[in-house]
Amino acid sequence: MSITPDLDTMFRSPANIPVGESVIRGMTRACQTANAVNLAQGIPSYPLPSSLEEAAVAAIRSNDNQYTSPRGSEQFLQAISEFEQRRWNMPEPYDPEKQICVTCGATEGMLAALLAVAERGSNVIIIEPAYESYAVNLRLIGVEARYVHLKGPDWELDPAAVAAVADRNTRAVIVNSPHNPTGRVFTRDETQGLADVCQRLGIVVIHDAIYDELYFTSERPARISDVPGMEQQSITINALSKMFSVTGWRVGWVTGSQNLMERVARVHDFLTIAAPTPFQAAGVAALSLPESYFDELRDVYRRRRDILVNGLEKCGIEFQRPAGAYYVMCDATSFALRGEGESQLVQRLLREAGVGVVPGQCFYGSTDRARPPQIRIAFAKGEDTVAEGVRRLHSYLSVNQ
Repeated sequence: MSITPDLDTMFRSPANIPVGESVIRGMTRACQTANAVNLAQGIPSYPLPSSLEEAAVAAIRSNDNQYTSPRGSEQFLQAISEFEQRRWNMPEPYDPEKQICVTCGATEGMLAALLAVAERGSNVIIIEPAYESYAVNLRLIGVEARYVHLKGPDWELDPAAVAAVADRNTRAVIVNSPHNPTGRVFTRDETQGLADVCQRLGIVVIHDAIYDELYFTSERPARISDVPGMEQQSITINALSKMFSVTGWRVGWVTGSQNLMERVARVHDFLTIAAPTPFQAAGVAALSLPESYFDELRDVYRRRRDILVNGLEKCGIEFQRPAGAYYVMCDATSFALRGEGESQLVQRLLREAGVGVVPGQCFYGSTDRARPPQIRIAFAKGEDTVAEGVRRLHSYLSVNQ
């Protein structure tokens, strides 16, 4: 009798697969099939600076195509250290050899961080609504997810709610600011409050900072790692993907204390060994771009946001104006049909309005709380695309609301 599993049978059985397909990426394929405007997936559309292309090509042509050190190339680690100190006014830079680990995008960075701090039988707190990957990662590694809800209608973070669900088996809380899917930027008071709770309870904070250059507020978003005392108790994750519109390059980095980064680096080594070498070389060029690049980046996304939110207001849709990232979480009560689930609503908008959006249920893992029907709309695409999506929504909802 063979002890080798029948793979065809195993992958037909949902009981043997802890996760399903990403609804967000599935919506992108559905948009292509239906010839719909894709306001679902957050794939950025912003011109790639030629210096980055040239750096990647030069690395390939110089045969710089083998593994770097698992933690990253010496040049890229130094560039990250200098970039983080410059962007965040750090009194001391991260030690490139001890406090940084380059990963295959922020997604691998998150998984490596979770594996570094949590184990089977422990739990991690997710602040929801939240990016769907967090809960999936926890299911994959056999760690319990616990949930804290942002308080509506302004999506406020309540640190006391984190304390209320934590116990002696809580290893970490995941925070994302600027926030996907709401566009909320947590205040310094909220960040300080969360730090106070986590310091008191000995919980690590994992900050997904992938959108930290996409903010529309007068000052930079607060970072949990900047709070005194959190240096040893926080992990920050970032990547080239959103800042430079290179989601396919799969280059990110994780920063934190020497102790935490030793654990993250050990996990990363056995997950992917190293991030793509030529694109690390391009990362050096990327992180050396002048401040004017980031100013223009924010201006471009601010204009796209304004096109979307002005159109949503004309449609009579309720939402909170996003202060960062490139998403709007909308209350769909006014146009959802009686008895219609969010998935059915999204399929109707795709089929009849020709617009792809994401059902709110993708961003919730808990089922213990009533909430209105919601959809997430992205403004990552160019102004013409966002405007066409808004035009289609307005045209459809004006007679179907």
